[in-house]
Amino acid sequence: MKRQALVVVVCLLAAVSGHGVGRVGVHDQIEHCSSFLLDNGGHGVFGANFDHTLTDEGLVFVNLRGVEKASVSGGDPSNRFEWTSRYASVSFNLVGYHYSWAGMNEAGLSISTMSLAETQQPPPDHRPALDNGEWVQYLLDTCATVDEVIATDDDVRILTVDHYLVGDGSGNAATIEFLEGRMVVHTDDDLPVAALTNGTYAGSALLWQMLRDGGDYSAYGSSLHRFCLAADRVDGFRPTTSDEAVSYAFDTLDLVRGERFSASPTNWSLVFDSENQRVFFRTRRNPDLRWVDLGQLDLRCGHPVRMIDIHDGGPGNATADLFDFDAQLNRFHFERFLHIWGINLSQQDITWVLNQLGSFDCAPAHRRSTRRVAP
Repeated sequence: MKRQALVVVVCLLAAVSGHGVGRVGVHDQIEHCSSFLLDNGGHGVFGANFDHTLTDEGLVFVNLRGVEKASVSGGDPSNRFEWTSRYASVSFNLVGYHYSWAGMNEAGLSISTMSLAETQQPPPDHRPALDNGEWVQYLLDTCATVDEVIATDDDVRILTVDHYLVGDGSGNAATIEFLEGRMVVHTDDDLPVAALTNGTYAGSALLWQMLRDGGDYSAYGSSLHRFCLAADRVDGFRPTTSDEAVSYAFDTLDLVRGERFSASPTNWSLVFDSENQRVFFRTRRNPDLRWVDLGQLDLRCGHPVRMIDIHDGGPGNATADLFDFDAQLNRFHFERFLHIWGINLSQQDITWVLNQLGSFDCAPAHRRSTRRVAP
């Protein structure tokens, strides 16, 4: 049953962690998202829209540092992967606990996921594999910089992929794509602007550079149109106060809202302020601006994981609205997700998966490496 559960969950998350749903035939329309990073005087301010026609549901989790974890959905039970979370984080999750779509950790590293039709997962090799959502959480758990994120490709292989914008607390950024089965990275001089939508970065950035002096963005479809508008905003940004940078980021997200360009509405808008360790969010269902302040939380292992429904709370500081991890709510959300996507998973397999995710414990102080581990 364990092997069957792993395989079924991998198939499930291929569809949903990055919402590239056309790959499994659940929904033919490619869904849309937009992300960007502002360099606010050496501090990253990260913005992301989650656009989707099929679902707007999500949970927000505070993930603790010093937790020993192992992969659940790697596809090969004999070659699982184990790591210890070096950093606490706030994550935004479509499926449930530990399958993250976007987030920011206490070191200021931010990441979000966007669908990409051209993506192709790396072929199996000696490296253990992590599903898309697990991989995003692994990066939040273990990386402080863009360079550290890129270096993880030597140790672990992503299974089920989309493409990603990553930014760190110093304002550095990278796009990460998997084209023809290999990681393709744009950063530093290869990254003329820190933005990403649903086309390859190279093609999107080239068009923006060609059209930015008076060209007609609207003639090139939703993804390129959104990319160029976001790129103009990033390129025109000048360092300012943190509050003004956060407002500028939300104004940019509003400019590229999905419903302005297609049938895919923007359901979540997220802004991550690395300097102040604040994660801001608002949703289509609850447009009140809310935030979680990592500096107000005890993030050490041994305390309960905290969580909140993404549509609850507000307006204002939602840190006090967080509650201790609720396994029943997490299961309800997981099962609701399966129902929405028309995916059959037995109650026994659901219980096994969720029990695995709920069994993570505090790591011994001396154990801080990543390694393969037998199931």
